[in-house]
Amino acid sequence: MSLKEKLFANLGWKIVAILLALVLWFHVATEKTYEKIFLTKIDSIGLYKNLEIEKIEPTSTRVSVIGSGKQILQLMFSGGVTAYVDLAGISRPGRYEFNLGISNLYDIESSAFRNITFISENRVVVYIKAKT
Repeated sequence: MSLKEKLFANLGWKIVAILLALVLWFHVATEKTYEKIFLTKIDSIGLYKNLEIEKIEPTSTRVSVIGSGKQILQLMFSGGVTAYVDLAGISRPGRYEFNLGISNLYDIESSAFRNITFISENRVVVYIKAKT
């Protein structure tokens, strides 16, 4: 039997073995703990219809997330991390300050991750004006 015949003998089983090895490697590699820093956009919710946002400062912040590789990949594929400020209690124009915390992050179960920390500014200033 020639080298070429040995190389291509049972080719289907060899391909299956390589694919299984890759899947196993991916599983093991994503079980490790990783840290990823996300640039987090700051949104607003709950503003009365007769008011509008003039400006939000800063418009984004950075959040460090420590978790398994699978959790980090899931966050990356779902669009990253987004924070929000709840403006439901505001009924008139003005300047308002908010402190962001983990509870201000969309769709993140904080207890599932090892650590979530705001790296840059977690204080947000929102300028609200009356709709014209």
